[in-house]
Amino acid sequence: MNHMKYLLGAVLTLLTLGGCGNDSNYVIENNPNEFAIYPIAIPVDADGGTYELKVTGNEAWTAELTNSNSSAANWCRLSETAGTGAKVITITVKPSTSFVKLRSVIVNVSTGTKKLKSKVLQETMVLGEDEVLINGLVWSTKNIDAPGTFTSSPDDPGMYYQFNRKIGYPDGPQGDPAPANWPTDYTNDGNNWLPENDPSPEGWRVPTTAEMVALWAIGATWVFPEQTGFKTGGLIIGVPEATAKRATKDNLKQLGCLFLPQSGWRNEFGVVDRGWLCAVRSGTSLSNTHGGMSLGDIGGYRDTWGWGDGHKVRAAMIRPVKNIQVED
Repeated sequence: MNHMKYLLGAVLTLLTLGGCGNDSNYVIENNPNEFAIYPIAIPVDADGGTYELKVTGNEAWTAELTNSNSSAANWCRLSETAGTGAKVITITVKPSTSFVKLRSVIVNVSTGTKKLKSKVLQETMVLGEDEVLINGLVWSTKNIDAPGTFTSSPDDPGMYYQFNRKIGYPDGPQGDPAPANWPTDYTNDGNNWLPENDPSPEGWRVPTTAEMVALWAIGATWVFPEQTGFKTGGLIIGVPEATAKRATKDNLKQLGCLFLPQSGWRNEFGVVDRGWLCAVRSGTSLSNTHGGMSLGDIGGYRDTWGWGDGHKVRAAMIRPVKNIQVED
């Protein structure tokens, strides 16, 4: 938050010292009968919200947004664009979609002879406690549990999901029999995980196969409970091996990596199989008969195609990514 305070302070200083021409001043007036607007700068947090801009005086005026520095459409809106006399304009700001860009826009309020300005400044997004930024994507440090929820810990595999299905099946040890609600057949559901079938919590989605492959490409290192403090072995991904060897349950975010618990999958019969693998569902299929799946094991085996792509009927854990936009 300190960077925002310093930025706002600098802006206020510059605006106060600005020129005296009617087209450049930011003005605060105390006389309610004179045309004025306040505040002259509106700090907005990353989550957005609604804010008030007060207009005083008795004159007819118009309001518009200008000089936005963001490519995001309609990220800031005005409740009023014209009026006469005193009025409160409600400014609605959408949540930020950037970790690096401070959004800004000027609110111009004008009469026939005078133009006044207020500046809206929005903070960048901040990583949550259970979020890690890798390859420009925000990854959860935890798997999906029941649809719309996360597990309580990174070492919990959560529920298992078939490709493009929103029904979760419980994890279990190797050979665990099929649950009562396991389907007896499976219909080919195309090559993409549809949004309406996504079991991710709100604001999150199943990652694509390419996004998972990019994590493996940076590094995938098998680690044991003795090192990490987790209850099971698994893979540290998204960092080189030297960094992964320092990972523990307490420093994943600091190191910028993810832990995938040893999990296996439920096979076409619903039985837990390949319990020595990390099997992670992804949201795109590489063929009509296979569903996206990334695999790794203790021996250094990595696969994102062929056998590892996983038949769609198989169910595996999901590690979601945040649904964000990249804005200029």
